[in-house]
Amino acid sequence: MKRPIVAFMALVIAAGASVGAYMAVKDKKKTEDKKAEEQAQSLVLFNFDPDSINKLEITAEGEHYTIEKPDEKWVVTEGEAFPIEQDYITLIRTYASDLTATAEYDGNKADYGLDSPETVTLYNDETSYTLNVGILSPTSDYFYVNTGDRDGIFAIPSISGSNLGLSREFLRSKAITQFTDKDIVKYIFKKDGEVTLTLETDSNGSWLAPVGYEKFSFDYSNMSSMTTTITRIIIQDIVEHHPADLSKYGLDKPKGEVFITGADGTEEHILISEPYGDRVYSYVYLYDDDQVVSCYTGDVDFIDYTASDFATSNFTAERYDNISGFELSYDGRNDSFTIDNENNKGTCNGTEFDLTGDAGAAFQTFYTSFTNLSIVSLDNGKGPELKDPAMTAVLHGTPDGDITYQLMDKDDKSAYLFINGEYSGYIVSTESLSGKNSLIYFFERFRDSIGVE
Repeated sequence: MKRPIVAFMALVIAAGASVGAYMAVKDKKKTEDKKAEEQAQSLVLFNFDPDSINKLEITAEGEHYTIEKPDEKWVVTEGEAFPIEQDYITLIRTYASDLTATAEYDGNKADYGLDSPETVTLYNDETSYTLNVGILSPTSDYFYVNTGDRDGIFAIPSISGSNLGLSREFLRSKAITQFTDKDIVKYIFKKDGEVTLTLETDSNGSWLAPVGYEKFSFDYSNMSSMTTTITRIIIQDIVEHHPADLSKYGLDKPKGEVFITGADGTEEHILISEPYGDRVYSYVYLYDDDQVVSCYTGDVDFIDYTASDFATSNFTAERYDNISGFELSYDGRNDSFTIDNENNKGTCNGTEFDLTGDAGAAFQTFYTSFTNLSIVSLDNGKGPELKDPAMTAVLHGTPDGDITYQLMDKDDKSAYLFINGEYSGYIVSTESLSGKNSLIYFFERFRDSIGVE
């Protein structure tokens, strides 16, 4: 009986050893898990509600700023003021609020750029969080940082660090104007020191005709469109703050400048250079911020605008259904027409035609070809004296009585428009008067349709 007892005791001892080994492994894993958890926790730099932050203090490139949000916008409340990129402050708060490092190092802070770091301190009503940002790692994968309450050196992914850039280049608004499209009430454009265009709104915020061009017709939606465009222009590069020499950028003799006034009476002054390099970019000097930036040339082409850019696209005389007749002298011809709109009849040099059907359609196309002319430009000067008109059209029975329209050639593509013998200031295209799909072409087709030579 001894051998079974001995065998049984051996099994008990072996089982005990196995249990002991298992418990030892289990305890070791617990210790390792706890250590890993503690290590992971040690890499958590910040964890707070980003919306609780109400103030930031930033030191970078020798400048110090305090940024707060007294109303709807973040503004610099201490330090040299400049317009803040609102979304970027949101990025800083968001990235810092849940910031975890990937590794911790020992070493000399100077080797990691942490002897003179850029610094941001974020405040809420209860506490503050300070982050010191050093240099980028050699592989560009990480930024080295530490915090105000921990002396270690930590690596954070550069995607996070790139959203913690703290210099003016990152913080400044990327808009060239701080006005919204609803704020702007006046523009003054200048070239070579001379005013080229003045636009302003009335007391209700509606755009008026350009100053000095009140007699012309305008598409006021073009002024609103320009304002929308200007307030949405994005700066491509922050070039130089407090520039010592504007001539480096061609801004000592700019292509043009504009003064923009807001509804609150504040004014912004912007200078724009000639395009540089491959002409894709232009330098822009934001006078009130003493800042040179660069923008796409196509975005700042508004500096070349004149009153003509806001004019209605066409000059249109009285419609045929609002007159009783007309005479037309052009290309060596003198033709006379009567219009009886009540009975849908007309005559051309005594030959009657219907204002309906094919003849009516041909007439309407012919009439439009010389009474609806594309505007090339506007001229608010005295203009030339009328002589040797290329075309004369006398309209009868308009609501304003008889009106005489005359064109005098300016060049081979445009003409000065005179109304009742007075220079109108409109310079119109003459391309619709001759050639295919022109006055001559459509008049010939109309005459053919009614049998008039």
